[in-house]
Amino acid sequence: MVLGLLLSSNSYAGWFDKDKIKVTKCYDPRHAKNYKEYKKLSGVAKKFEWELKLKEKIAIRILESNGQLKIDKFKIKIVTDDYIIVSDPTGDVQFDLKNETYSTSIIGIQVRQICKFN
Repeated sequence: MVLGLLLSSNSYAGWFDKDKIKVTKCYDPRHAKNYKEYKKLSGVAKKFEWELKLKEKIAIRILESNGQLKIDKFKIKIVTDDYIIVSDPTGDVQFDLKNETYSTSIIGIQVRQICKFN
């Protein structure tokens, strides 16, 4: 019985053991093979990251571009084992935890980026 409890408790280990998930090094696979190659492209933001604070149900977006720093705070709408959905007035943002991707729609254009989730 003790072995069964130990094995079953390990199945829940993962993303939700953390208070915060950092989403960094995002890149568009249509334009580059990896993050390093993507950063070399012109017009790419110097910094684009998310901090998903699960217990507070808050998502913080950090954007540094053209010498300007912009930090926005959003509500986390939905959390499942596979996805986190963040409410953004311009369109919801979806974080796919299994595939480590970030997706949203900007002015009707679907954006999907591969990121590093910590």
